[in-house]
Amino acid sequence: MKPDRTNLFVNGGLECQAAHYHIFSTEQRAELLKKAQLKREERLSQPLSSGAQMAANRLKKNMSSIGKEMAKNGVTCYRLYDADMPEYSAAIDVYEGKWISLQEYAAPASIDPEDAKRRLDELILATERVTGIDLDNIYVKRREIQKGANQYVKHGKPTESHFFIVNENGHRFSVNFQDYIDTGLFLDHRPVRKLIETMSNGKRFLNLFCYTASATVYAAAGGALSTVSVDSSTTYLDWAVKNMSINGFNTMNHFFYREDCLEFLRGNHDTYDLIFCDPPTFSNSKSRGTFDIQRDHEYLIRSCMKHLAFSGSMIFSTNYTRFRMNEDLGGDFIIEDITQSTIGEDFERNSKIHSCFIIRHRTKPAKQVFSVKTVRKITRKNNFPKEI
Repeated sequence: MKPDRTNLFVNGGLECQAAHYHIFSTEQRAELLKKAQLKREERLSQPLSSGAQMAANRLKKNMSSIGKEMAKNGVTCYRLYDADMPEYSAAIDVYEGKWISLQEYAAPASIDPEDAKRRLDELILATERVTGIDLDNIYVKRREIQKGANQYVKHGKPTESHFFIVNENGHRFSVNFQDYIDTGLFLDHRPVRKLIETMSNGKRFLNLFCYTASATVYAAAGGALSTVSVDSSTTYLDWAVKNMSINGFNTMNHFFYREDCLEFLRGNHDTYDLIFCDPPTFSNSKSRGTFDIQRDHEYLIRSCMKHLAFSGSMIFSTNYTRFRMNEDLGGDFIIEDITQSTIGEDFERNSKIHSCFIIRHRTKPAKQVFSVKTVRKITRKNNFPKEI
């Protein structure tokens, strides 16, 4: 509800706001709903422009192929469209057949802003027409390359009314389409989460950069002996606890830590049987400076392997499209590239959406994992502390 007017005042030193709302009667609400329905019917009766019709034809084709395949497999949250046509550069994700997350990829500077806006409007209209999902439930955001502190900026103040529950492989997750660039559930990792569930029975599970802990939900469902979820964001950890709770996992053997993951690895001495590590491509931290996935992944992986049981497995994933695994790691660990098996049918046309590896020990790890030479080489490139 939006207030008709607001008044600001100070109450004993506290800044307060009085908001005045108009409460509609049952008859008034019914009339408003009727007007909204008539407006929708009028909009849908209008012929689409040639561009919008072209986009609609592509979406119909995808609905017939991807949509049917997802329905056959019981998948209700999936990617319907991913910049299939260069002139309509956006990703369209369907959630439960009720909501659409449409993320426009920022147009290059060479594209006229008016043309870009027109094409976006055409794509939105085509999406409503083909999916049957009302315009009010199509949430549009622009996805740009985020750098520095900007990568974590919210779009608005989140409220409970902005959260919805969706289903995936028998599990429930809270998603938010309005307040953040990402919804809270990375759809491309659906097969990775399923893999984690199959590997978790009786295991001690560690989820680094856990985000909203969807992978932890799968591990708990798979029978994990215990789970540890680590993230530096209080917002995401609260979200993680909520996801675990709505799936019935709120017992004492599930732990959450708000901490920088690299600092957690340095200060923690526990051992885990299964580790999932899905770091950001780039991040900032006051305590350690910047983290760059290509530059620093060797340090991160070696730090993780120090905590991995000899017979355990580490699943390492990254969305950096130009990622290359450091060759030195292959000499010390068994590294299996499982990327192709973790790309769902709805992401096959973008096979570089992520890279995924299973990493295991070659030999039983000693207490000192890093040689002095390795530590010097790693720390020389950044400002990580030398203490391992």
